Amino acid sequence: MVQTDINENTGNGTIVLKPNNSATWRFNVFIIGSLTLLAFLIAGVFLIQGLWLILPFSGLELIMLYFGLTICVRANTTTEVITFHDNTVIVEKGHTHSEHSWEYQRSWAKIFIKTPEHRGYPKRIYIRSHGKELELGAFLNKEDKESFIYKLKTIVYSRRPENIAQSV
Repeated sequence: MVQTDINENTGNGTIVLKPNNSATWRFNVFIIGSLTLLAFLIAGVFLIQGLWLILPFSGLELIMLYFGLTICVRANTTTEVITFHDNTVIVEKGHTHSEHSWEYQRSWAKIFIKTPEHRGYPKRIYIRSHGKELELGAFLNKEDKESFIYKLKTIVYSRRPENIAQSV
Protein backbone atom coordinates (compact mmCIF):
# COMPACT_ATOMS: atom_id res chain seq x y z
CA MET A 1 0.00 0.00 0.00
CA VAL A 2 1.38 3.39 -0.99
CA GLN A 3 0.11 6.51 0.79
CA THR A 4 1.39 9.89 -0.34
CA ASP A 5 1.24 13.45 0.87
CA ILE A 6 3.26 15.37 -1.72
CA ASN A 7 3.25 19.04 -2.68
CA GLU A 8 3.24 18.86 -6.51
CA ASN A 9 4.97 22.25 -6.89
CA THR A 10 7.90 21.80 -4.53
CA GLY A 11 8.24 18.02 -4.46
CA ASN A 12 8.32 18.04 -0.65
CA GLY A 13 6.23 15.56 1.28
CA THR A 14 5.96 12.04 2.57
CA ILE A 15 5.44 8.59 1.07
CA VAL A 16 4.36 5.80 3.43
CA LEU A 17 4.84 2.19 2.26
CA LYS A 18 3.12 -0.75 3.94
CA PRO A 19 2.62 -4.36 2.81
CA ASN A 20 -0.87 -5.57 2.02
CA ASN A 21 -2.22 -7.21 5.15
CA SER A 22 -4.73 -9.95 4.53
CA ALA A 23 -5.69 -10.60 8.17
CA THR A 24 -5.74 -8.60 11.37
CA TRP A 25 -4.28 -9.80 14.64
CA ARG A 26 -7.80 -10.19 16.02
CA PHE A 27 -8.71 -12.56 13.17
CA ASN A 28 -5.51 -14.55 13.74
CA VAL A 29 -6.35 -14.90 17.45
CA PHE A 30 -9.83 -16.15 16.47
CA ILE A 31 -8.24 -18.77 14.16
CA ILE A 32 -5.80 -19.88 16.86
CA GLY A 33 -8.61 -20.10 19.42
CA SER A 34 -10.80 -22.16 17.09
CA LEU A 35 -7.97 -24.54 16.23
CA THR A 36 -7.04 -24.85 19.91
CA LEU A 37 -10.57 -25.82 20.83
CA LEU A 38 -10.76 -28.36 17.99
CA ALA A 39 -7.31 -29.82 18.71
CA PHE A 40 -7.97 -30.24 22.41
CA LEU A 41 -11.38 -31.81 21.76
CA ILE A 42 -9.74 -34.37 19.48
CA ALA A 43 -6.84 -34.87 21.92
CA GLY A 44 -9.36 -35.27 24.76
CA VAL A 45 -11.10 -38.10 22.91
CA PHE A 46 -7.76 -39.87 22.47
CA LEU A 47 -6.88 -39.15 26.12
CA ILE A 48 -10.07 -40.89 27.27
CA GLN A 49 -9.09 -43.90 25.16
CA GLY A 50 -5.72 -44.03 26.94
CA LEU A 51 -3.60 -42.47 24.21
CA TRP A 52 -2.24 -39.63 26.37
CA LEU A 53 0.80 -38.93 24.14
CA ILE A 54 -1.44 -37.12 21.62
CA LEU A 55 -2.07 -34.25 24.08
CA PRO A 56 1.49 -32.82 24.36
CA PHE A 57 2.06 -33.04 20.62
CA SER A 58 -1.24 -31.26 20.01
CA GLY A 59 -0.12 -28.48 22.36
CA LEU A 60 3.28 -28.29 20.64
CA GLU A 61 1.58 -27.98 17.27
CA LEU A 62 -0.52 -25.06 18.50
CA ILE A 63 2.49 -23.31 20.01
CA MET A 64 4.31 -23.57 16.67
CA LEU A 65 1.23 -22.20 14.86
CA TYR A 66 1.14 -19.25 17.28
CA PHE A 67 4.80 -18.41 16.67
CA GLY A 68 4.37 -18.75 12.90
CA LEU A 69 1.40 -16.38 12.87
CA THR A 70 3.26 -13.95 15.11
CA ILE A 71 6.16 -13.85 12.65
CA CYS A 72 3.76 -13.27 9.73
CA VAL A 73 1.91 -10.49 11.53
CA ARG A 74 5.19 -8.80 12.44
CA ALA A 75 6.33 -8.96 8.81
CA ASN A 76 3.01 -7.45 7.69
CA THR A 77 3.40 -4.48 10.02
CA THR A 78 6.65 -3.32 8.41
CA THR A 79 6.43 0.32 7.43
CA GLU A 80 8.74 2.55 5.42
CA VAL A 81 8.35 6.32 5.55
CA ILE A 82 10.21 8.36 2.94
CA THR A 83 10.23 12.09 3.66
CA PHE A 84 11.35 14.62 1.08
CA HIS A 85 12.49 18.00 2.44
CA ASP A 86 14.17 20.87 0.59
CA ASN A 87 17.70 19.58 1.27
CA THR A 88 17.29 16.04 2.57
CA VAL A 89 15.58 12.73 1.92
CA ILE A 90 14.95 10.72 5.08
CA VAL A 91 14.07 7.02 4.92
CA GLU A 92 12.73 5.42 8.09
CA LYS A 93 11.94 1.73 8.50
CA GLY A 94 10.30 -0.07 11.39
CA HIS A 95 7.30 -1.92 12.72
CA THR A 96 5.61 0.10 15.46
CA HIS A 97 8.08 3.00 15.37
CA SER A 98 11.16 4.08 13.43
CA GLU A 99 13.76 1.38 14.11
CA HIS A 100 16.24 2.39 11.38
CA SER A 101 16.78 5.74 9.72
CA TRP A 102 18.86 6.89 6.76
CA GLU A 103 19.40 10.47 5.67
CA TYR A 104 20.50 11.48 2.18
CA GLN A 105 21.32 14.89 0.76
CA ARG A 106 18.57 15.56 -1.73
CA SER A 107 20.81 17.16 -4.33
CA TRP A 108 23.04 14.06 -4.40
CA ALA A 109 20.40 11.37 -3.96
CA LYS A 110 19.43 9.36 -7.03
CA ILE A 111 16.52 6.98 -7.45
CA PHE A 112 17.30 3.85 -9.47
CA ILE A 113 14.83 1.31 -10.79
CA LYS A 114 16.34 -2.04 -11.65
CA THR A 115 14.37 -4.32 -13.91
CA PRO A 116 14.69 -8.03 -13.12
CA GLU A 117 16.49 -10.46 -15.39
CA HIS A 118 13.53 -12.82 -15.44
CA ARG A 119 10.09 -11.88 -16.71
CA GLY A 120 7.33 -11.76 -14.11
CA TYR A 121 9.46 -10.52 -11.21
CA PRO A 122 8.76 -7.04 -9.82
CA LYS A 123 11.12 -4.13 -10.33
CA ARG A 124 13.49 -3.14 -7.53
CA ILE A 125 13.72 0.46 -6.40
CA TYR A 126 16.87 1.91 -4.80
CA ILE A 127 17.99 5.24 -3.46
CA ARG A 128 21.72 5.89 -3.74
CA SER A 129 24.00 8.67 -2.56
CA HIS A 130 27.70 8.84 -1.73
CA GLY A 131 28.18 5.10 -2.16
CA LYS A 132 25.27 4.18 0.13
CA GLU A 133 22.44 2.26 -1.50
CA LEU A 134 19.13 1.25 0.06
CA GLU A 135 16.25 -0.75 -1.43
CA LEU A 136 12.83 0.85 -1.00
CA GLY A 137 9.55 -1.03 -0.82
CA ALA A 138 10.98 -4.54 -1.12
CA PHE A 139 7.74 -5.97 0.30
CA LEU A 140 5.41 -4.24 -2.19
CA ASN A 141 3.58 -6.19 -4.88
CA LYS A 142 3.86 -5.34 -8.59
CA GLU A 143 0.94 -2.90 -8.73
CA ASP A 144 2.05 -1.05 -5.60
CA LYS A 145 5.60 -0.78 -6.93
CA GLU A 146 4.31 0.75 -10.17
CA SER A 147 2.28 3.26 -8.13
CA PHE A 148 5.36 4.00 -6.01
CA ILE A 149 7.49 4.53 -9.12
CA TYR A 150 4.88 6.93 -10.51
CA LYS A 151 4.90 8.93 -7.26
CA LEU A 152 8.70 9.04 -7.26
CA LYS A 153 8.71 10.32 -10.84
CA THR A 154 6.23 13.02 -9.82
CA ILE A 155 8.56 14.13 -7.03
CA VAL A 156 11.69 14.06 -9.17
CA TYR A 157 10.02 15.89 -12.07
CA SER A 158 8.71 18.62 -9.81
CA ARG A 159 12.11 19.06 -8.17
CA ARG A 160 14.79 18.32 -10.77
CA PRO A 161 13.48 17.63 -14.26
CA GLU A 162 16.97 17.60 -15.76
CA ASN A 163 18.05 14.56 -13.68
CA ILE A 164 15.09 12.26 -14.32
CA ALA A 165 16.69 10.53 -17.30
CA GLN A 166 19.78 9.70 -15.26
CA SER A 167 18.03 8.50 -12.13
CA VAL A 168 14.94 6.66 -13.33
